[in-house]
Amino acid sequence: MEEKKFPRIGTSNLKTRVYELLLDLIIEGKLKVGEMLPSERVLAEELGVSRTVLREAIKSLETRGVLTVTHGKGIKVNPASSSDISHAFMMYLRRQDQEVPLLDLFEFRRIVEPEIARLATKKATRDDIARLQKIIDRMREAIGTVDQFNKIDLEYHLELAKITRNIFFTTIMEELIIPIRQSIVATGGGDNEKVFREHFEVFKKVKEKDHEGASSAMVASLKTSRQILREHGIK
Repeated sequence: MEEKKFPRIGTSNLKTRVYELLLDLIIEGKLKVGEMLPSERVLAEELGVSRTVLREAIKSLETRGVLTVTHGKGIKVNPASSSDISHAFMMYLRRQDQEVPLLDLFEFRRIVEPEIARLATKKATRDDIARLQKIIDRMREAIGTVDQFNKIDLEYHLELAKITRNIFFTTIMEELIIPIRQSIVATGGGDNEKVFREHFEVFKKVKEKDHEGASSAMVASLKTSRQILREHGIK
């Protein structure tokens, strides 16, 4: 008897678990592009879930363009888009049992964020610059308020990532870097005046279309972030 391709699912948060399992199987190539899934009845039985739960998970995957459901024909796997791959990567990181070491995150940021600044400079429109200007203005006003300043700081970095119009940069910033940074800034902050000046310098270079200047300014800003980590006892 052929071994089942689909492991049985536990009882907690069934729709999400079915959704993630099917997406994982597709990303890993165990369910191939163009392949038709088993019938709803067979698939629900193999997974050990109700057909209602299965339909909800499949509907979510169909909405994202991962699957195509055709009445009378079945469920077909579509080619993976960049959004599917980045989403799967984020799910993988969240499932890891160990916490992400803060120094690992910093080293990752040191590679990624200067490139985000460079690419944002190349792609920024007048509207993008105007949005960044508003964030910078709010950051200046919040220098004396630690919580508000930190919140706007994170918003600033996310906006830069969005300006790149690169889904990987945006997803990594929104779902990985910012959540971890939130846990860091919650413990306190550094010299907000200095942090603001460095963020303003990045903004100025973006506005001037100085690609290398924006990248270098971000490197300087990250050095300050590294110093803040040291001040919090993270060597």
